[in-house]
Amino acid sequence: MTNSKKLLFIILGIFLLSVLLYFLPLNSLLGKIPILDRFYNNTSLEIVTQKGKAKVWIDGKDYGETPTTVQDLPEGSYLVELEKISDEKFFYEKQSIQITLTRNTSARIDLEIGPQNILHGVIIYYTPIKTSSDNGMLTVISNVDGAKVFLDKEFLKASPISNLSLRENQYQVKVTAEGHEEIDVPIVISKNYSLNLKTYHFPIPTTFDTLEEENE
Repeated sequence: MTNSKKLLFIILGIFLLSVLLYFLPLNSLLGKIPILDRFYNNTSLEIVTQKGKAKVWIDGKDYGETPTTVQDLPEGSYLVELEKISDEKFFYEKQSIQITLTRNTSARIDLEIGPQNILHGVIIYYTPIKTSSDNGMLTVISNVDGAKVFLDKEFLKASPISNLSLRENQYQVKVTAEGHEEIDVPIVISKNYSLNLKTYHFPIPTTFDTLEEENE
């Protein structure tokens, strides 16, 4: 084979490899190779529902009932669907949650599913960031506008909070909103990651006291 033909095959091979890597990211490719897959598909997702069980689907695949922990998932964006198990078939709506999973991290969905599409609880997941510091970041979003966010009992600001730089450590986050139940949850901030915390709050039922006058 002449040198010109060898060069042509090399160029063609590089071109085909470039096209393949463009449409199929390297992590996805390595995640399909035996033995190596354990290093690339080591993300876990824990799903818990309070006060009852729910059926679980991830990207349309049946994963049984809560509580469940799904391990060795490749990183990427997933659609999680939860349907509360109840005798009242039309009382609870199926919940659809989009969540991002990052390699070497764990994510958690911990929710109570109420009637009329009302949720209470948290969704926690990590996304990678590029930073030269030793800090990680925190993002907090509440489904109640203007909810107050506290970190280790100190008031930070009203939600939403985006990319708050924090040193690596464990913290306690509390989110409160007038007329709604509060959320109190431990978190871990890690270097090179942003922890995303989404909170959902049940409204506190309004009660009325009826005063009866006694006739003398």
